[in-house]
Amino acid sequence: MEKASLYARYLLALLLLVFGANKFIGFMPMPEYLPGSAQMTYMAGLSGVHIFPILGIIYIASAILLGTNRMVGLATVILAAVAFNFLLFHIVLDPAGLPPALVFTVLLVLVMLGNKDKYQALLK
Repeated sequence: MEKASLYARYLLALLLLVFGANKFIGFMPMPEYLPGSAQMTYMAGLSGVHIFPILGIIYIASAILLGTNRMVGLATVILAAVAFNFLLFHIVLDPAGLPPALVFTVLLVLVMLGNKDKYQALLK
């Protein structure tokens, strides 16, 4: 389990770094949704409050923390909220994007399981 958590931590850090950089550079296109669809309304709402650059900062900061094995507990607790929203969006509004959301969530859970001692104070 220790090795799985370690590999998951590094893979998650790499994914977060790539997707965090994408929030600023935009080298991967956003999915195209039909005008007036629930997905487009949701994305327009997020774009309107400039959440994507904030997510980019969170992704990059978390990638650095995970990659350097510093404050892993903090990074994973923050990422848990991101994973929940990512998963919920794809379950409810865009099931075609569910596999990447599941991969992200599974990697995060593996990292959290490998560092479960860091959450003891939160669970008391």
